[in-house]
Amino acid sequence: MADAPKEIRLAECENLIKQIRDVISVNIVLGDNKEIEEIHILAEDTRNAKQLVRDVETLLRVEYGLDLDHKKISVVQLKNEQKLLQDKRVKFTAIQYSLQGSQLEALVELTSDKRSCQGKSCGVNSSSNRLRLFAEATLNALNDFLDSGTTVFLEDVVQYPMGRRNMISAALTYMQGPSEEYLVGSALIKQDEKEAVVRATLDAINRRIPIDI
Repeated sequence: MADAPKEIRLAECENLIKQIRDVISVNIVLGDNKEIEEIHILAEDTRNAKQLVRDVETLLRVEYGLDLDHKKISVVQLKNEQKLLQDKRVKFTAIQYSLQGSQLEALVELTSDKRSCQGKSCGVNSSSNRLRLFAEATLNALNDFLDSGTTVFLEDVVQYPMGRRNMISAALTYMQGPSEEYLVGSALIKQDEKEAVVRATLDAINRRIPIDI
């Protein structure tokens, strides 16, 4: 009798797939039964996408005893010039928080291809305010990446159900000189709502900020 498939630990599995040659980033979607529903891969275009899919299938079979339908694996490949733009985007690298009585201090670290910056925000640790603190810490970290005359501030951040999953959306106002733009970003809550807040905030702003490289 064949062994039962090994339990999928999301972060561990994503990190393993990232070790495959040419893979840049991975997003795995699990169903309610904790089985893999979808795998989305961002990769360089130096190899055929079908070969990348076969590599993922082999890894899952060897590491987890799982035979996954190749139709559940999607691959997007970046050309060299797209890869350069991807490398220059601000990325989320760390999140921390501390509690003292009813006060929560959120700390978020963001990194570009050349430097890292940290942002903090402190306030009441209420269910309605907690998400705002992590969004504000993210924007405070972004300040060091912005050109002079550019300002980004938080309008709102909310959590809501979508289908069988929960989402975070962040609404921002982006001002550069006299111009003003309303931005909205969203992120799926995988395991931690705090990380989803950071990712939703970056989803809104990451393609628009003029990064000081």
